[in-house]
Amino acid sequence: MASTSVRRTRYQRPACPFCGYDDQVVRIVYGQPSQELIEQSQRGEVALGGSCPAPDAHQWYCRGCLRSFSAPEFQATGPDTQKLP
Repeated sequence: MASTSVRRTRYQRPACPFCGYDDQVVRIVYGQPSQELIEQSQRGEVALGGSCPAPDAHQWYCRGCLRSFSAPEFQATGPDTQKLP
């Protein structure tokens, strides 16, 4: 039986501009979540941002201080970035 794996692109996480944590920052994912994405959210790997993001919607969420923010210099790009923790 062949094993399957999901390809994931790693990205650098910004430090939270409010509290300074960098190990508590996760990407905010917008759109209708899959079951896998819901499970990632429950594990604290991503934050779900809702199904209709505003044009200026934040991309990052700090689990330390519970605030969201944008950091354009840390934009993840590519077809699989929405699946990332």
